[in-house]
Amino acid sequence: MIFYAGGNDAARRGSGIGQGSVSLHPGGHTHGPHPGAYERSIGVEAVDELAVMVDTFAPLGLGEGGRAALAEGYGRTWSTPLES
Repeated sequence: MIFYAGGNDAARRGSGIGQGSVSLHPGGHTHGPHPGAYERSIGVEAVDELAVMVDTFAPLGLGEGGRAALAEGYGRTWSTPLES
């Protein structure tokens, strides 16, 4: 689980994720930078974002409130370039 706590959340810009968002990631699912993220990072000296990651031993359940706030299409943002 990742909670996007503050800043401009540049790493996920264009994905629908912003300050106050939570994203859940399946256990064992590994990934690298998003398409284009590495190229945009070249020459960047600092970023203004704060995200808190919580790694759990047991799967987290998704309650009614979480299902109601689901960002349709978010999962597909991991395979397509995000905006610059």
